[in-house]
Amino acid sequence: MSSPPDGVLVGAHVADVTPPVGLAMSGFLARTSPATGTHDPLTVRAVTVGSTAVVTVDACGLHEDTCARVRERLLGASDLTTVVVTATHTHGGPALVPGRLGGPVDTGHLRRVEQACVEAVLRARTTARPATAWFGSGADPDVTRNRRRPDGPVDTALPVLSYLDPAGRVIAVITSYACHPVVLGADNTLWTADYPGVVRREVEAARPGAVALFLTGCCGDANTGHPASASTLTVSDSRTFEACEKAGRRIAQAVLDARATPTAGPTDARSDEVVLDRSDGGNWRGRVSVLTWSGVRLVALPGEPFAATALALRASLPGPLLTVGYADGCPGYFPTREEFAYGGYEVEEAHRYYGMPAAFAPGCAERLRDEALHLAGAAPA
Repeated sequence: MSSPPDGVLVGAHVADVTPPVGLAMSGFLARTSPATGTHDPLTVRAVTVGSTAVVTVDACGLHEDTCARVRERLLGASDLTTVVVTATHTHGGPALVPGRLGGPVDTGHLRRVEQACVEAVLRARTTARPATAWFGSGADPDVTRNRRRPDGPVDTALPVLSYLDPAGRVIAVITSYACHPVVLGADNTLWTADYPGVVRREVEAARPGAVALFLTGCCGDANTGHPASASTLTVSDSRTFEACEKAGRRIAQAVLDARATPTAGPTDARSDEVVLDRSDGGNWRGRVSVLTWSGVRLVALPGEPFAATALALRASLPGPLLTVGYADGCPGYFPTREEFAYGGYEVEEAHRYYGMPAAFAPGCAERLRDEALHLAGAAPA
């Protein structure tokens, strides 16, 4: 499948992977009840651009081995050269990470999700058509907050990349925003994509026929304004489906209002393995990818990077940029060096819920940043 002379071949596909009731949920140590129903569907969404693909799952996280199986199956069954597998990090989805983030994992549903990822990407690739790219930046929707300290950094960027076919029909709208999908609290036992689901629904309603791909940004220290310690079974007036609708609609409106202009440039990708040290002397092997879609960079990082990492990438990489967390594995939080002095859940405690022997050591966030800059052919600012 070759690229057209006036653009690139782009495809998109959505598959419903809403689990049955009764499966274990993921996202809160305090929540032990299985899912009791469904509020809104959970999906797998794929976009292919040229010989590259991004597929995202409505889940709190994915194991790096799961991502590798999906990637290897696709690389062996198609002409794709790069595949990035991400999770939206909704805390209203099923347990899908063996040994991490709650459980037990239903192996049958995990296999269903893996198969859906493969089929969604292949369907997107085989239905791809010539497209041109449009890029814009949405205004700050004023939703995300630093959840660790009032004066902490926040990444308010809202990049929007759209692909249109020759008839002017929108194939895909790709956006990224750095805010934990944790509007709903531990008292919720309904399947939900949280606010990313609202964003996608609203964008797709305004762009008939398009697939909206929401990529959760570097939001390890960001949510809608409550501390991580607030994630108990206590019912909160501010963590409701109504609040979720409000947050999602604000972001969606900013996406739709973004003033976009045509953009053109190369479409390619580079990926490499990265070794990250834990504080107990062990390490974890992950993957960093930098995709370029029509001149727009997508930096895909594993786990939960903090906002400062995204801000550092923006300072060093001029031009349109989407930063993505939870990609190709989710082993825990990656605080920047300066955050260790503040301690707290993300630095000192979260590794236990993640099922990791110890927290990641200082310097891991900077290692991810530097690897991304290396792949992008840039140096730190």
